Amino acid sequence: SRTSRAPPAMGTPALNWLHQLHAPDRPPAPLTRPSMLHACALVRESTARVANRPGCKVTIDDAAIARVVSRMSNDVVASLLGPRRFDADGVHFNDPDDPELTARYILCVDAINFCFWPDHEAIRDAKAQRDKWAKYPVTAQYLVKQDGFDNDGEFKVPVRTENEEGPNALLFQGLEYEHVAGGLRKALEADRGALDAKRLTGIDGPKLRQMLGWPRPLPLEDERARLLREIGQGLINHFGGSAARLINAANGRADVLVDLVVRIFGGFRDVSIDPRDGSQVFLYKRAQIFVGDLWGRFNGRGLGRFDESIKELTMFADYRVPVVLRNMGILRYEPNLARKVDQHNFSTADIVSAGSAEEVDVRACTVQAVERMRRALEERIEKEPELNPTIPGEVDEKFVTSVALDWFLWTEGERQRDDAGAGKHHRTLTVFY
Repeated sequence: SRTSRAPPAMGTPALNWLHQLHAPDRPPAPLTRPSMLHACALVRESTARVANRPGCKVTIDDAAIARVVSRMSNDVVASLLGPRRFDADGVHFNDPDDPELTARYILCVDAINFCFWPDHEAIRDAKAQRDKWAKYPVTAQYLVKQDGFDNDGEFKVPVRTENEEGPNALLFQGLEYEHVAGGLRKALEADRGALDAKRLTGIDGPKLRQMLGWPRPLPLEDERARLLREIGQGLINHFGGSAARLINAANGRADVLVDLVVRIFGGFRDVSIDPRDGSQVFLYKRAQIFVGDLWGRFNGRGLGRFDESIKELTMFADYRVPVVLRNMGILRYEPNLARKVDQHNFSTADIVSAGSAEEVDVRACTVQAVERMRRALEERIEKEPELNPTIPGEVDEKFVTSVALDWFLWTEGERQRDDAGAGKHHRTLTVFY
């Protein structure tokens, strides 16, 4: 547990580095106890405070959690005992002979892993309501200017085959995570220097779009490019341009690596101010998912070896997982929030504003619901030890993590998203998820 674990020695690379960052002219003093909570602990503490406060707009149903966990099959439980759920579809770049480039790729992907829904809604809006195309000044205007409509105002769909590539194939697809991760992978396959730190410092929106092979401006395109420039400059300033040096500075501690990422790269500082009492609510979705992705990509070894400290990470509060938890009966929204999420008609009145009490409650309760699922699954495994058998010759200890639960729930959400009645996600314009 956190209270019984000895604090890290001051001699670890990360803590020496952090000391020099904040007090470069003073020698490091002996550390006898942690002076502050790690970022992951702040996520747990602050989201628990939100979820337990009177008047929270989201309720967590513990009985539903117990029911869902009790019904998990042995195969599902086995898949949650390690990093095996990562990259099931092979969309990510991976070069086992070049862990530095693989790690830098993951950092870049997670720097721009946010806000995909406006592209989908702009396409739907352009198809259905040409007279309102200016409401979405990126994708919808692009479609109109590219003569996406015929003279009668009907939307034209290009004739294409199932496997055709190029602008026509993407013209009527909404932007997805796979387009970002796959686009950067293809860029590296064509030019292994595409994500060099120095080159990242010079990237802009059009260059990013070209790198991804995307046929129109991206949602929040300038912000995405700015965040990649920040990655390049941060790696150059502190780690000689190397992502591996950043990772090694954490000395094999997942929570310390999250601390480093949020201190060095401002774009990862995913923190809200609860408008009801002014308190900070820490989420750190993309910083944590970077560490989780390293663990998954490297299968808990090499640059992805964090041992039991990987258990310090929470789930990654986004759009998709709350939908799945609602479908499972684990999350319940108060009526006004449910109406805004479920019955939106592409109106700005249906946007859940970034930093609003509604958004804070949805994200905080999502984190806490998955934390309770993890604890319930741990209790089930303790009662049913056959779910976590010891395999002869296997030296790696297996345990339940919020990271693997997140991957499981997110994959379920992707599988269900086109099902009738699957539920809608909340819509928030943000760079954090």
